[in-house]
Amino acid sequence: MLRITRSMFENQIINSLAIIILFWLGSYVVTFLLKLIEKGTAKTGTDLDDKIINAIKLPIRYLAVMLGFFYAARDFDLSWTISGRDFGVGDLMFILIAFLIGFAISRALKMVFVWYGERDDAKISQTMFVFVRKTISITVYVIVLMIVFSQMGIEIAPLLGALGIVGLAVAFGLKSTMENLFAALFLVMDKSINIGDWIQLEDGTKAYIEDISWRSVRIRTIGNNTVIVPNSVFVGQKISSYDYPVSSFFTSVRVGVSYDSDLEKVEYVALQTAEKIIKDENIKDVDNNPIVRFKAFADSAIEFIIIVKIDKVRDEGRVQHALIKEIHKQFKENNIEIPFPQRVVRLSSGIPVEVN
Repeated sequence: MLRITRSMFENQIINSLAIIILFWLGSYVVTFLLKLIEKGTAKTGTDLDDKIINAIKLPIRYLAVMLGFFYAARDFDLSWTISGRDFGVGDLMFILIAFLIGFAISRALKMVFVWYGERDDAKISQTMFVFVRKTISITVYVIVLMIVFSQMGIEIAPLLGALGIVGLAVAFGLKSTMENLFAALFLVMDKSINIGDWIQLEDGTKAYIEDISWRSVRIRTIGNNTVIVPNSVFVGQKISSYDYPVSSFFTSVRVGVSYDSDLEKVEYVALQTAEKIIKDENIKDVDNNPIVRFKAFADSAIEFIIIVKIDKVRDEGRVQHALIKEIHKQFKENNIEIPFPQRVVRLSSGIPVEVN
């Protein structure tokens, strides 16, 4: 009798492993079929269906593997008792499928938001998209959790009441977290600062906004360093935006020429040089006429600035670099002197001494 029972158990194990392997291989078959469907939808006028299919591939594969474990476990008497209620494999399967469906819905909605946000006619800022997308994702999982609680026989109303009391107590201890959360809401609703914008912080740091989360703003500086700023700190300082309301930006280079220089010639050469740099650097702003303005009679030179308009602030360093090199080259070819800083000091004897 013991030998028969052991044999039956071994057969159950073998059958269960076979079922798991079969469903695991079936998950690849399902993936292959989805790829065929994706090739068909690629011929449609929009790529939204392609993105949605790509988003649900992974959840469907997980579902196939989970079904394999479910059918493999049916031959075994597996059950648990939690709070006086018996739970079997079917209950566990229901919970896992519920979370898997939530996972699939969350991924599909994310793809819809990404697709719409990439359109030229999108009427909502990228920051709003990210914020709403995260909110909807959390909402989906909360709904799934409530369904799971209902399946497990847990009363939701008393739980919500208890969470409300606990939440009130915790709120006092998480004051800074709540401040950051409301600061994030302010950033999203104000629409003056968005993900992808170039900004300058109050301390002079120029950076690119990578992400705005519940707690902080993640920015990347021109030196490619990542800086994480709490939302409350970010909102509480003066910020210069290089993309609001437009992304074009004026930059300038200061130059000094000798007092013996022909200023008309200096202005002409400087303007021609700036126009050349605008063309060479492929600056696309159509309304871009460089400006030369003489500023001051300095100690050893007449100072002026060359002002050009660039498309993005991130191009400022590159354009200034090219402009300075070309100015030096063109002034040298046209015999326009850029003098060294020098000062004349008169000694008590009255003899002037030139100091470089």
